[in-house]
Amino acid sequence: MDRESCTLPGGDPTATGSQTLLGVYLNLFAATEVFIYVFIEIVTKLDSVRRVIFKKAGRNDYIIFIVIFGLFSIFGTYLGIPERSGAITNIRDLAPMVAGFVAGPYVGVAVGLIGGIHRYFLGGVSCVPCSLATVLAGLLAGLVYHFRNGKIPGIISGMLYAAGIEILHGALALALIHPYALALEVVFPAIPEMIIANSLGVGISIIVVHSEVEKEGSVAAG
Repeated sequence: MDRESCTLPGGDPTATGSQTLLGVYLNLFAATEVFIYVFIEIVTKLDSVRRVIFKKAGRNDYIIFIVIFGLFSIFGTYLGIPERSGAITNIRDLAPMVAGFVAGPYVGVAVGLIGGIHRYFLGGVSCVPCSLATVLAGLLAGLVYHFRNGKIPGIISGMLYAAGIEILHGALALALIHPYALALEVVFPAIPEMIIANSLGVGISIIVVHSEVEKEGSVAAG
């Protein structure tokens, strides 16, 4: 959730042409989730990422994993849905969440720091809560990994965790952005969409990772 000057693709943020506003949002959500699916499908084929997933990674594998997902977190800041208030619904928290679920709290926090520090230096009234939320997203997802003994959560539970983290994101913004009226203007248009976008993204990521684990298990059994 960022407050910046922006427009919807094609010009005026209030203009939707022959499409309804709902149609615009559905198209943008679809593009976002397709991108997430393609990204996760590609990176789970990389040897270093696979070694992290299958708990066979060395230090260099973890470094490569952190860099890849950290860059994805940065990109998630820009791959967003502009709101009339100037806030931008984004998926920056998605990468640290997935990293935390897959590789634990240290990796989740490292990825969150990359995305969070980048967001902080972009500035704006929401830079502190949004940066902090991205780091916490990686930490909390990593704690889920820890308490589940390294087992990746199921699709529904992972999506619920993601929704909870985005609710926390909104709560931090409400607590730290002043005046409160401005916080309400920034948070309420963006957080519902961020809950949906990030939860769906986490669900897609878990489906892909589980699929890779199952295929690896089938190969080993065969």
